[in-house]
Amino acid sequence: MGDPSEHEKLIEQYLQENNTEAAVQLLVNLIVKNAREKKFNRADSLRDRLFEVDAMALKEIVKTGEIIEIEKSGAIDKDHLNIWAELYGKLTMEETNTLFYGMKLEQYPANHMIFKQGEMRSRLYLIDEGRLKMFYRQEEKAILLKTLGPGEIFGEDAFFFSDAFCTTSVITDSQVKLRVLLKSDLEKMGEKAAGLEAKLNDYCRNLDAVADLLKAKNLERRVDPRLNLPGKVLVQMLGDTNQPVAKPFRAELLDISGSGLAFLMKTTQKASSVLLGRNLNMKLTFDELASDLEVNCSGIVVAVNSEPFNEYVIHAEFDRNLSPVVMNQLEDLKNPEEA
Repeated sequence: MGDPSEHEKLIEQYLQENNTEAAVQLLVNLIVKNAREKKFNRADSLRDRLFEVDAMALKEIVKTGEIIEIEKSGAIDKDHLNIWAELYGKLTMEETNTLFYGMKLEQYPANHMIFKQGEMRSRLYLIDEGRLKMFYRQEEKAILLKTLGPGEIFGEDAFFFSDAFCTTSVITDSQVKLRVLLKSDLEKMGEKAAGLEAKLNDYCRNLDAVADLLKAKNLERRVDPRLNLPGKVLVQMLGDTNQPVAKPFRAELLDISGSGLAFLMKTTQKASSVLLGRNLNMKLTFDELASDLEVNCSGIVVAVNSEPFNEYVIHAEFDRNLSPVVMNQLEDLKNPEEA
């Protein structure tokens, strides 16, 4: 079984000789061969040809369809299936194959913008590897909504609606591998797997809705009283294992509470976006207040606010609230006459 064009010529010859049975048998053999060689597009095309040659060859049509689905199922990336076991557990084998082979594999480096808030986009993203940050820009402020990882979906807020405008932005925080489903491709899948779209929609409905994340994050994060103190902050970005990943930089302390702080730094919009969701180690000093107090703390960047002249206010939430002793020391700096 060599050249496809030769196969087609032979099929046409059989048909001209009114030997439909031979044409059907040749097509069945070719379909099985291509399916087992994982040439699924070719196998599907040949099965369509089988329909054309003899729509009443129901036994052969059903048999070849089952063989294709079994071969497709066996060739699916096992790591992907394990990551998405909950999703695929709701699908039939045919729906599973239709979804997996209907998605496109995309890979991106760290700090790559997948999409921006306000863009028109009709894509659903399934994360197989890596981390991403979802954030919302409110006027000049970027607010971290969520850090995303393997087994999580994003883009659903625009994907299942006609006005496909992205309500958030998503940027990679590491190298990532994504499976991407286009809205137009999902519509085509309905011809083969009619229940797939409804099941996928139901699955996404059970996830944290972007609207709920926005509602929660728009609330005041630091309900503790804030102290406006002049101070310096030595900031060290940390990696996944809490090891330094870049040179430390200096910033100006703006305010601090028991649960977080804000500092001012000069940087660029791209660099400020990179900071969102980053773990930081911060050492605070108060030389301007003639104090030798040092406060060491760690936390995560939850918001970035743009200011004039390339200055940005970075809002960090502490991993653990500052102790009452430290807060009393800071209060004493604020009100030295009461110390």
